[in-house]
Amino acid sequence: MMQTRSNWTYRAVVVFALMTISSMGYSSEDPSWSASLTSKKGPGNFAAAPEMLATYRFGWSGISAAKASFHFFSPAKQLIETEAKGSTTGLARALFKLDVYHKAMANSKTLTPISLFQEEKYRSETIKTTVDFKPDELVGTREKSPGAEPLKTNIFKFAPVFDLQTALLWIRSQPLEDGEQERLVVWASNAPYLATVRVVDRETIELNGQKRKTIRLELSLKGIDKQMGLKDHKLFKSGRGWLADDETRIPLRIEADIFVGYVFAELESVEFH
Repeated sequence: MMQTRSNWTYRAVVVFALMTISSMGYSSEDPSWSASLTSKKGPGNFAAAPEMLATYRFGWSGISAAKASFHFFSPAKQLIETEAKGSTTGLARALFKLDVYHKAMANSKTLTPISLFQEEKYRSETIKTTVDFKPDELVGTREKSPGAEPLKTNIFKFAPVFDLQTALLWIRSQPLEDGEQERLVVWASNAPYLATVRVVDRETIELNGQKRKTIRLELSLKGIDKQMGLKDHKLFKSGRGWLADDETRIPLRIEADIFVGYVFAELESVEFH
């Protein structure tokens, strides 16, 4: 049991701040909670995020367990791309080897996702996830190797749906006044969630020996089942994040409370291009 819990914990650390061949779909009817979404108003007017190369360290209950680099840039007009590479480190890697590659494309004007690809390499298996975002649905596939299982496909008929990259970009584009609340649907890993983000206040934190002014956010998640009903997340309890309170609004620290403590991601370095 403890080994299983450790595996889930370290997977959450790295994939965090990440059916059969006949596709399994979701109900096509709009649920009652969709009326509470704020995402249909479109992105806000805050300045676009700068191109950058950022490195974050990830950990569990204050102990460092992984590192990842994120390259955020615009490869073409109206396109933005995030390419990330990460892996467990130190004792965590000895217990749970994991290397992750993630690539996501999005529309820079609407801040909506276009596609994403993620490859997770564990000690004994590799998982590849591909998601294509369309105007009124998304199609996600997941493949494990080695293994005898067929390709798993999910079709989620709903819009707008964000991935982790565009959810963050969409949130940072908003005014983010104290007390403001935003609600949107996010596709994370291989499932949809209803995410509620509330602006708590402005706060000064210490990061890498420097005091930084931040915007503090609180996050709650609800899973979305096949009938488009809401359900509690089995692992995630609550989360919070601190964005730089300046023209970049870059994430400085993110924390998530899970069933065995908390996991975090914290900025180590950044180069703006």
